[in-house]
Amino acid sequence: MSTEIPNKYIEAFKNKYGEDADLKELEKLYKRSLITPGEAVGVIAAQSIGEASTQLTLRTKHAAGLSVINTTTGLPRLVEIFDAKKEISTPTMDIYLLEGFAKSKQKASDFANDIIEIRIRDLTSSYGVSLRKKMVELLFDRDLLKEYNLTMKDITGALSKLKLEAKTEGDVLVITDKSADSIKKLIRTRNKIIDIVISGISGISRAIVNVSKTGEFWIKTIGTNLEAVLKLDGVDISRTISNDIIEVSGVLGIEVARNLIVEEVNSTLMNVGLPVDLRHIFLIADAMCVDGTVRGIGRYGLSGETESVIARASFEVPLKHLVEAGLYHETDEFDYVANNIMSNQVIPVGTGSVKVVVKENGEEHAEESSGENKE
Repeated sequence: MSTEIPNKYIEAFKNKYGEDADLKELEKLYKRSLITPGEAVGVIAAQSIGEASTQLTLRTKHAAGLSVINTTTGLPRLVEIFDAKKEISTPTMDIYLLEGFAKSKQKASDFANDIIEIRIRDLTSSYGVSLRKKMVELLFDRDLLKEYNLTMKDITGALSKLKLEAKTEGDVLVITDKSADSIKKLIRTRNKIIDIVISGISGISRAIVNVSKTGEFWIKTIGTNLEAVLKLDGVDISRTISNDIIEVSGVLGIEVARNLIVEEVNSTLMNVGLPVDLRHIFLIADAMCVDGTVRGIGRYGLSGETESVIARASFEVPLKHLVEAGLYHETDEFDYVANNIMSNQVIPVGTGSVKVVVKENGEEHAEESSGENKE
């Protein structure tokens, strides 16, 4: 059986029809019992999550056990997920390590230090520019260089890609840009230089070692670069994950992104004591990922792509949708809930999703006929 059926139903089915009963028939009956035909599953799912997220206050809290890292939670996090934002407020990763690293605090700490993004600006105590000499001067902090196990040679090596003349004078690095003809260009050159990554993984600004209840060390990061982290030795690729749904979709695929949507929405609601039936979250996650890409549910996603003109207009910018519909001669078949509500018609769910026909004197008549006596 492809569908997991609770054992109590299997036992009851066999008790009634015998041990050799066809379980495929049970699977068919079980699937039919999950949702009544015509039930407004989309409306119920929207209400179930919407009520929890808008009628109650969702508080932003510290991540459990991680008092040094603030993460976006509550309503702002739900908005990020359902809008499928490409840039989220606090991108993070949970990096799990293989046994050789996970059992040693020192190895886990070394791993965390190695992945932190170190840029030139993080190592300098001051910098300036001189238009007359067409050069940029950077004064490096010797203690920071020692702390991160870097040398001036590492710095000049990283600058070789810019094809600029660079020389060191003690802790001072002098870069000459002969093409600079204005102070603005020198400042742009300076900003480009101090933004160069010297070590670590681009995008990861902080990494904190944590320990689980089982004594396993794992790492929480601020910033994310899932593709680069999964290539590192010692990383458990089966459990390491980012909270950036768009990034996960690109690196691990749409199925993993769909599961992440479910997990993030559920954990966000559970953290503030607002549990929602997982089936409602499944429905929304499936709708967001059905075509192989992660789409938001706003006017630039699912709601904006509906065929119904009035349904689109009921969501946002109604005048724009109505004017364009008139210009391009669009029609509305009234197959959606929103447009039928707006036009005071029966919505196509439940009993409104079927047309009841009765036989009267051997002839078929719609239920809404006059009902006059034909005798």
